[in-house]
Amino acid sequence: MTQKLYLQWQQCKARNPGLLLQLAGLARELKLSGHSRYSMDGLFHILRWETRATTGDLGLKINNNHTAFAARDLMDQFPDLDGFFKTREQKARGNYGQLH
Repeated sequence: MTQKLYLQWQQCKARNPGLLLQLAGLARELKLSGHSRYSMDGLFHILRWETRATTGDLGLKINNNHTAFAARDLMDQFPDLDGFFKTREQKARGNYGQLH
């Protein structure tokens, strides 16, 4: 199951090349307003709302099952966000698992 979700997450990022930058921007805004931690689930909901408000359609389509992958990707790619999201240890299975 995890491998399938990971592959779906990779496809989601490919379809939405600015997704991680958008999530990082939201996380940084929250950090600046005093949050030391926040949930990726919350960021997904905020981003869906914001894209719905700006595009006039149903907004960005991102699966709630991808929050763990998104949190790890953000913390890996943006050092200033390291530790901003709480993650559980993920057991590596093959070459797609990441430990954080």
